[in-house]
Amino acid sequence: MTPAPAIAVAQDPASFGSLEHELKYIVPATVTGALLAWVPAVCLRDAVHPPAAVHTVYYDTPGLALLGEKIASDYLKAKVRVRWYADLRGAPGPAVYAELKARIGNRRVKTRVALPVDGAAAAGRPLHDRAWVDWLRPLAESSGFLPAPLAPVLALRYVRHRFVDPRTSSRLTVDEAIAVDRVNPLRLHGRSNARLPVAVVEYKGRHVDLPRHLAALLRFEARRSAFSKYLACWQHVTHTAL
Repeated sequence: MTPAPAIAVAQDPASFGSLEHELKYIVPATVTGALLAWVPAVCLRDAVHPPAAVHTVYYDTPGLALLGEKIASDYLKAKVRVRWYADLRGAPGPAVYAELKARIGNRRVKTRVALPVDGAAAAGRPLHDRAWVDWLRPLAESSGFLPAPLAPVLALRYVRHRFVDPRTSSRLTVDEAIAVDRVNPLRLHGRSNARLPVAVVEYKGRHVDLPRHLAALLRFEARRSAFSKYLACWQHVTHTAL
């Protein structure tokens, strides 16, 4: 897969030095319970955002150019998605967002816009419905450019736990129970609701490496990774190993 670059991000390169770093680790799903019991000993639970289910629809071109950027480990790559949240009982909230997330090396730039639709409506809409394409228009206007042929490929869900590192004011999240929810049959063949065998820990802040007081994370078989939920779920559905 050698697609051409799909998205141009309008950013001044001089501004990249002020962007936050994103350190990502994967851990076996079997140790997630122990990990979540340890994290509150070193970080504070996010008082504003309690644990919640996250629903994400990933978009791509007909040739899966955005997925190709990730597979090729391009220095500049992007994700386009629509996202909403639900409580742990499954009731979706009212807010739905379209997002463009661009990565420049290990730094990131994100554009997010609120959509005029609620979570219940998004959850009930088939991925091949034209409405998903229409919902990208506000993001295209805000970001300056999106490729025209973008459409949903797959939807996934997971549970996110949010924490704040009081020593650095950085943020830490633990994403568990990652599973493919549905696929767009016009873009992808296959269907699976099985969970992935890993959880993801992300540390977002100004540091280029994990602070010393969080080094115990490595005791949970944590492995530094450029893990992509979109890519992992695509591999899961298509039974593809790279």
